[in-house]
Amino acid sequence: MENQQIKELESFYLSQEHDFFEYVDDNKKILSYDPNRNYFYYIYTKNNSFVHGDESFEGLKTQLEERFVNDNPAEDVVHHFEWNEQHFLLLKKPISYNNKVVGFIFVGKSVTSQQHFFQKASQLLILLTCVSTILIWLLSYYMAGRAMIPIQWSFDKQKKFVSDASHELRTPLSIFYSSLDILELEESHNLSPLGKDLIADLKDEADLMKELMDNLLFLARHDQLQKPMHQEVIPLSIMLKKISIKFQKIMPSEIQFRTQIEDNIELLGDATKIQELLYILLDNAISYTRNGSISLTLSIDHHIVKIVVADSGIGIPENDLSLVFERFYRSDMARQRNGTGLGLAIARAIVEQHGGKICVTSKIGKGSAFTIEFPVHKR
Repeated sequence: MENQQIKELESFYLSQEHDFFEYVDDNKKILSYDPNRNYFYYIYTKNNSFVHGDESFEGLKTQLEERFVNDNPAEDVVHHFEWNEQHFLLLKKPISYNNKVVGFIFVGKSVTSQQHFFQKASQLLILLTCVSTILIWLLSYYMAGRAMIPIQWSFDKQKKFVSDASHELRTPLSIFYSSLDILELEESHNLSPLGKDLIADLKDEADLMKELMDNLLFLARHDQLQKPMHQEVIPLSIMLKKISIKFQKIMPSEIQFRTQIEDNIELLGDATKIQELLYILLDNAISYTRNGSISLTLSIDHHIVKIVVADSGIGIPENDLSLVFERFYRSDMARQRNGTGLGLAIARAIVEQHGGKICVTSKIGKGSAFTIEFPVHKR
């Protein structure tokens, strides 16, 4: 549109250029005014003396002289400017005679209506973009919700199956374990050493299976939020001191066990679950520390209760740090040791039940540190 308007001004310039030679020698300088005129023009000598002109906006000539008349008369330029709430497109062209610049002319027109059109169009496009973005977001949200229905149904069925299977398998497993006890008791004199070893192995596997079933059942109930958590005020400082004494007794002689436990710290939650959480982390620390040290720290800072279990063991590969709390995930180093791969998943579930968070930092060969944060209990 602008290029088309410039071409129109070029054509108008060619039709008005002769006015310079017609009026340059007149002593009377004529400036006519017509508000209905589409184009306006002002002619000047190369010394910036006004010669002749037609205008459609009173006072515009003075504005142009203040802004542009002192520019180089030989320049051929296009100007955009705004004055008195009007927008103008202005073309400045030199006037030549015998290959010499003898003057110049301003040719212009008002482009206010076009400017307003583009402003309104831009505002409308922005509004339509916002509205369409919201509509697309709502439609996407609706469609995603529809697409998630069968996935959510399958996921719920899977969680229910895990919960039901874990619960139902506990009964035959208990019967199997009891049968082994009876068999061992009644046939102890008739069994060969191989048979006794076999029964002992079966009992060990049954114990492992029972532990796995209990863990799966706990995680399934955590996923479905079936069982409300028992809450009580836990004297956390006293609990950690008692646990540290127990682990001090079973700690291998090659490992130094250190504690730093602040007094009078309490927590609102399930004491059994918190104790299980600490057992899991301390058992892990012992399992992956051949020699060195293990530390248990309890502190409170800015209304946050912080528990840190750190060791100087084999450490966790950096690529595994984001996966250690996943169920059944075991790194290559962890596969060399006994376990089901559910301990840290249960630890995270217990922490989440108590409104806390757990994270781990580690370096290969330098050990790991599990940090747990709980909101402080206020009386």
